[in-house]
Amino acid sequence: MAFSESPTRLLEQVAAAVDRIEEPLAFTNISACTQLLAGLRFDKGLIAELFPEEVMQESVIYQKIIQKGHKLGLLEGKREGLLEGRQEEGYSIVRRLITRRFGSVSDQLLEGIQKLSVAQLEELSEALLDFETVTDIAVWLASHQQ
Repeated sequence: MAFSESPTRLLEQVAAAVDRIEEPLAFTNISACTQLLAGLRFDKGLIAELFPEEVMQESVIYQKIIQKGHKLGLLEGKREGLLEGRQEEGYSIVRRLITRRFGSVSDQLLEGIQKLSVAQLEELSEALLDFETVTDIAVWLASHQQ
């Protein structure tokens, strides 16, 4: 198709030939493969016009791609959830340390701390051991904000 003088016309002919396949499984798989290959060269609108989407969705190839995407999505979601949990726990610990050492502090200071990464929260938790006043926290925070 890439070397044809009229690639769109050739794709139309291929779609017509695929439509004539009578055996359902062969039709589904060949149609799906053709759509995948056509996707490398043609606009998705043209492909959707020539090939029914339902056929692609029934294809074992399509199902495999979707399944892999689903697994990757789950892994990414799990990773993000773990990172978010670590960040929330780090913030909670730092907030408790600050409250215990200095009493209540401004919401603005706490909001700035809440924006810190996990690594920055760990660094702040160690730095808190050396701070004498709440101002030390504000100065540290100003120099470490992203």
